[in-house]
Amino acid sequence: MGTALRRWVPASVAVLLANGVFLLLALWAARLPREPLAAKIERAFAAGELIENDWPWLDGHRGFNQYHDCSVLQMVSNRDARVWAAAMGPRIYNLNRGETDRCATLRALVTGGPGTTPYLTYRYTRYWHGYIPITAALLSVLEIRQVRQVLRLSLYGALLVLVAAAGTRDRRLLAVAASVGITGMLFWSVRYFGTSLTHGSGDIAVILGLAILLHWRHRLSRPETLIPFCAVYGAIVVYLEFLTALLPTAAGLLVPLVYVIGRLRAGADGEPRRAGRLALAALLAFGAGAALTVAVKQTLAVVVVGPEAASTFAQYLQRYLNPSPGAALRHFGETWTSTDDPLLLSSLKALYAVLTQGYVLTYGSQTGALALYAASALSWLAAGWMAVTTRRPAALHDFLGFAAGVAIIVAWALTFQTHTTIHKWWMVRMLLVPLAFGWGALGWELLARARPRPQPDPIEARVHDVS
Repeated sequence: MGTALRRWVPASVAVLLANGVFLLLALWAARLPREPLAAKIERAFAAGELIENDWPWLDGHRGFNQYHDCSVLQMVSNRDARVWAAAMGPRIYNLNRGETDRCATLRALVTGGPGTTPYLTYRYTRYWHGYIPITAALLSVLEIRQVRQVLRLSLYGALLVLVAAAGTRDRRLLAVAASVGITGMLFWSVRYFGTSLTHGSGDIAVILGLAILLHWRHRLSRPETLIPFCAVYGAIVVYLEFLTALLPTAAGLLVPLVYVIGRLRAGADGEPRRAGRLALAALLAFGAGAALTVAVKQTLAVVVVGPEAASTFAQYLQRYLNPSPGAALRHFGETWTSTDDPLLLSSLKALYAVLTQGYVLTYGSQTGALALYAASALSWLAAGWMAVTTRRPAALHDFLGFAAGVAIIVAWALTFQTHTTIHKWWMVRMLLVPLAFGWGALGWELLARARPRPQPDPIEARVHDVS
């Protein structure tokens, strides 16, 4: 068996096993009694913890995106006699194609049931909906108010764990991890999104996966262990993804961190290309694990629900990928006025749309958003200038290693132009990557200059010798 097979076959097997676990969790959630869950939802509406506003703007108590929360709570509480169909495509009721009034519909369902109004209904087969078993498990012991508190505190805790996982042995790694952790705590809108049943649980998984990578970096810095890890990490992110920017954020954070780990494993400035190849392998494994998980889910959905699952997935994928999004935007109630060069202008519009939502990251302050962007730009400029002017041979490679994370975010926005533009007010959260790594790159370069001849980690040196 060749070297490539020794690395990729275990990764594929691990992803398939992970999808088997996802299936078992979906079946478990589909078989749960609905009445206790519906009662807790009804109590939450009565207490004002849930309201009929799908998007309570900048609401630090209920969260920014109740539309997603009410969607998940519907899928958790709706009765469905077909267990396998409910696992692969939970039933959703709506009055108007499902684009608005999701929370009002949820309230009507838990108080009167679907027979009181002529609802439209469909099976939501496009995602794994990994947040459903998480929500069901939490609601089995907590009220919705308490679930929100647990999610938000857990996300703050995960960011602290990420910093702690870097350790203090190498200050450069600690500086990079701290840039992500501190930026996340301050400018990732945890106050508004950490309470969300979809955003919160997904963000926690993204950060904890990176913390595991940093903590076991000595073992995971070899391709034969890194590739399976990143493939399973990609599968888990897809499992919890509701197209809320988890995938680009996770990939954008993963690649520079793997590059940094590779540089520290080398123990000297002479192997930046090796670290770059390691980061590329991590990205490919992450993407392969994500793609395989999507394929497994859609295959199961077609087998259980029918061919309409594949056609719905393809329809939405084409709409979100549309590089000339006039028709797609009109479908979602947006306007499009460009007639000159729709491909170029739509690309610019997607990036511009995300940047205009910076106030979401700064608690409603447009001035704060401009200051945040300016500070981040200065950190990137300072890091770039130092990388170009220093005599340290690997400095430019290191800068590009950090910039690779930003490139992933830009590539996602340009690929999913329509989706990014429509959902700009939560897609802005993927700016965590450029905001954090500007400071990370600057801290790395400053510390590298203060330490012109870095010494290898003695523990790492022994691991390297054994391997």
